[in-house]
Amino acid sequence: MEYFDLYDKNGKQLNKIKLRSEVHRDGDWHYAVDIWILNNRRELLLQKRSKQKESFPNLWEVSCSGHISSGEDSKTSALREIKEELGLDIEEKALKFIFKAKDSSITNKGTFINNEFKDVYLIKKDIELHELKLDLLEVSEVKFISIEDLKQHIEDKDKTFVPHEEVYKKLFEYLASHGPENKKL
Repeated sequence: MEYFDLYDKNGKQLNKIKLRSEVHRDGDWHYAVDIWILNNRRELLLQKRSKQKESFPNLWEVSCSGHISSGEDSKTSALREIKEELGLDIEEKALKFIFKAKDSSITNKGTFINNEFKDVYLIKKDIELHELKLDLLEVSEVKFISIEDLKQHIEDKDKTFVPHEEVYKKLFEYLASHGPENKKL
């Protein structure tokens, strides 16, 4: 059983914990992590959520994501999720925190309410797709996409992508301000 720390809508910790299923039933605010992997060709790794996923099955999204369990810090969660979903062992120093975002959605005919604050990280790493060990209960497929192509899909409101409006907006702003000539990604 997985427990989450609860927060108010402004991100203030409430010093309460609750079961994952109850959090999503009741729409409580909690924390999650998103990790984007960017290769040297300035392509982002995308994952396709498995068909078994409770929310947004079979849709493309961020390289790796997951909830922050109660008492866990964001970097620990990010490293755990990368290992679980993609089979990658990443050193903590490779994780670059790039921004916080707020994400809210209601799916499954109103039975799954997801109100999250997200810590978003970037990893700059060249990866061979065939070397990844996907957790097929989480991820059915992975691919690289150029930043420009991803941006076009999102601007076109492509329904094959998980809707993360604020995350995508901030990601594109960050990547534009840290272009290929800027080595500080």
